[in-house]
Amino acid sequence: MKLPAIQFYPGDWHKDQGVQALDLMQRGAWFELLLMMHDSEERGVLLINGQPMPENVIARRLGLDNQTTNQILTTLLTYGVASRREADGALFCRRMVKDEKLRQIRTEAGRKGGNPQLLNQTSNQPPKQLSTTGDKQIPTPSFSSSITSSKEESEAAHAAPPAPIYKKSVKKSADDRQKKGVPPTLAEVQAYAAEQHPANADAQTEAASFFDHFQSNGWRVAGKTPMADWQAAFRSWMRRRAQFQVAATGGQSPAPTRARTAPKPTDPTRWS
Repeated sequence: MKLPAIQFYPGDWHKDQGVQALDLMQRGAWFELLLMMHDSEERGVLLINGQPMPENVIARRLGLDNQTTNQILTTLLTYGVASRREADGALFCRRMVKDEKLRQIRTEAGRKGGNPQLLNQTSNQPPKQLSTTGDKQIPTPSFSSSITSSKEESEAAHAAPPAPIYKKSVKKSADDRQKKGVPPTLAEVQAYAAEQHPANADAQTEAASFFDHFQSNGWRVAGKTPMADWQAAFRSWMRRRAQFQVAATGGQSPAPTRARTAPKPTDPTRWS
């Protein structure tokens, strides 16, 4: 596959002592060789028709005579800028060959689901599951991903949201706001109610009523004194709930939750 661009790092070019030891003509020739290696059938290696590119062909490609080309190639090899492959003597760039090998590893990992660890599998591992509709491999999830069964997902989707927790961080934030004279938020009051009355189903309703009442009067006690401690005021509010309920019924006790099944006997001797 032809890559549309070449990875070129100016920092590496300037820091390479071998490259910096070349003159301007030699640097230009080396850069042209890099472009030819990038377009080579074996990326990073200077080949032509599968064979090492002869020096006379390199000279024609560079537009130089054979003697000058030979001198440049000798300098490149002497300074360690370029290398020759021992197997066939082909000229190659170490960095480009290394990058191409890494690219091929990543490409192969992508074909197997995107998990690089699949490249290290041994032959005694069980075969991978294939889809029933074709021969495409089922993508393998990343090792960091969690797989949840459909039952667990269903239970998690229908689970009720947890009650607010009055954590230490929330308490510290509420205390700091109270010291600065800033009234609490509804969430802070509800979290405090959940901590103080975890088993009381009406605690959250009372927290909202408490917040609305004092929010409307500017967080003042008896209508004129600024509230100094809203937590203490809420605890007092909860203790006086029964009094509020009696006042709401006109001074009478609330009606019984269950009607009597028979009238009260009128025989006075029954009470003597």
